[in-house]
Amino acid sequence: MPIEDLLTESGRNLFTIDPNESVGDAVKILAGNDIGALPVCDQNKQVVGIVSERDIVRICNGSDDDWKKLKISDIMKVKVVSATPADKIRDIIGVMKEKRIRHVPVIENGTLVAMFSVRDLFSYLLKVTQEERDTMTMAYETIR
Repeated sequence: MPIEDLLTESGRNLFTIDPNESVGDAVKILAGNDIGALPVCDQNKQVVGIVSERDIVRICNGSDDDWKKLKISDIMKVKVVSATPADKIRDIIGVMKEKRIRHVPVIENGTLVAMFSVRDLFSYLLKVTQEERDTMTMAYETIR
């Protein structure tokens, strides 16, 4: 099942951050929207990196607040593992497991179209599996 099936599920808010914004700004966006990662997009809306709550936790190991002033470009990962709408959900989950990542941006024709967590993907698969089970149960009851 391709991830494009999940893209039409609901209108999702897509949060991003500019590489020149501060880590403190990222914390506000992450905490305020209960999300775990932000695609970093340049002025042309191209994904140039990704920053996660893990990345932020790694830099704030002191008692001072200097880390809040760092630029996102100082801490972001520039090698972004991404998906396309045509990619299979199970394949994406496999890559996420292999790379030990919990979030993947979906990019189509160079444009960010969605951001999914492993929880989002598993929840969708669970829903579809339950619907298939219900359909099979109904079909069985009908022909019985």
